[in-house]
Amino acid sequence: MESKQTSMVKVENLEVFYGGIQAIHGVSFEVFQGEIVAMIGANGAGKSSLLKTLAGNKEYRSGVISFMGKPLPTRTYQFIEQGISLVPEGRKIFVNLSVKENLMVGAYAVKNRSVINERLEEVFDLFPRLKEREKQPGGTLSGGEQQMLAVGRAMMAQPKLLMLDEPSLGLAPIIIDEMFEKFKRINEAHGTTMIIVEQNAQLALETAHRGYIMKTGKIQMEGPSQELLNNPYIQEAYLGFGEGGSCDA
Repeated sequence: MESKQTSMVKVENLEVFYGGIQAIHGVSFEVFQGEIVAMIGANGAGKSSLLKTLAGNKEYRSGVISFMGKPLPTRTYQFIEQGISLVPEGRKIFVNLSVKENLMVGAYAVKNRSVINERLEEVFDLFPRLKEREKQPGGTLSGGEQQMLAVGRAMMAQPKLLMLDEPSLGLAPIIIDEMFEKFKRINEAHGTTMIIVEQNAQLALETAHRGYIMKTGKIQMEGPSQELLNNPYIQEAYLGFGEGGSCDA
């Protein structure tokens, strides 16, 4: 990737606690502009805690996080304004609002009506089913359609950094494959940088340019996705290959 040398997110010695329990132990990593990075690991590895911290939804005790060379904003609403969007685990759409109203929530910081309409059309082009259901309450959609809506809502802010927390959770395999193809399309069309936290390790690594393996709140391994896919330890521990045939993820 031509933009790989431009740092978008840099995390140094990050420490995150839940009460007296430490969730993140001195984590350091970097995400470059225009790339897709996969964060994989077993339940409790600290992946979701890391995304919540980067999105401003969780305070951290120590460490340094920079976005585009500057400190993270001090207020949550400023994250979206500066180009950071999170698609949370479980989607968390507004079930009583229509599809279109949910999407409009994602564009709350945009004042130009023509820009909003243009982004709506881009989302509807990406997810035609949302166009078909734009007047329906979000709660009436299928799980896959709700995931499309959650991603579409985030895209309405035209983020520089899009973070996805367990986007395959609870979805049928055919919908999962469709969603990850859409992630590639977003990345290629808009140059959107992505961090994907995902328990489907193989799909995440096949989609991403690079990957980080987390275990008990620490970065255990990192590298280009293809190298990780070919690593015997990763194959046995996370992809269900090898002699053990186990999959912790």
